[in-house]
Amino acid sequence: MSTTITRRMAEKSYDAGHALFQEGRYDEALIELRRAEDAFRKLDAKGHLFDIPLPNGVSGLANTSALSGLCYEKLGDYRTALTCYETSLINAKFERKQSFLDFSRKFSQNMRSCYEQEINNTDIGTRDALLNQEAEVDISYRFPFSLTKAAIPFARLYELAPEQYRQFQYFYERARKKDSEIRRMFKGTDESAVKRAGFYIWGILFVIWIIYGLIVAETLIYQN
Repeated sequence: MSTTITRRMAEKSYDAGHALFQEGRYDEALIELRRAEDAFRKLDAKGHLFDIPLPNGVSGLANTSALSGLCYEKLGDYRTALTCYETSLINAKFERKQSFLDFSRKFSQNMRSCYEQEINNTDIGTRDALLNQEAEVDISYRFPFSLTKAAIPFARLYELAPEQYRQFQYFYERARKKDSEIRRMFKGTDESAVKRAGFYIWGILFVIWIIYGLIVAETLIYQN
């Protein structure tokens, strides 16, 4: 299927999803938005995702993810809504800067509301423990998504509106410091491993060179 046809299909599904969202038919809107997402991802695979943005100057995939987030939020599925919102931000560095800033500001409050819902669903004892204990970190992911699922809302709320969520500052800074320390430690370990591997390889090559030299010398002596 050509890129032009795929793009038209994606935009048609997105427009249908947007119209259904405006009518409050969120479940039906999500069906169309999934079709749009699939088509936009095919464009992404071909390297054409950011060539022609939607009228707001932002890629179709980011728009589709954000609108899906709004649908899920309206349906009360805050966790899935957050996944969609965060997904819409993943390719920010490839987007048109000012257009994307305007776009992300529009649903910033929606993200905060969803994260607040996640926190409100956590009992006070668990909440206090998360904020005061040593943060668990998995550096397979970038910070703050390297934190546990329960801890991410506190960190993200502080990132999204530090003045409004100043009560999470101490937790955020401690968690970020630990994340940085672990990454530095693993980076040093990786560099040492690379150096050791380099020494081993050069050692093996040196031994091969010595053996080759001995074979050549022995052959010359035998011929003489």
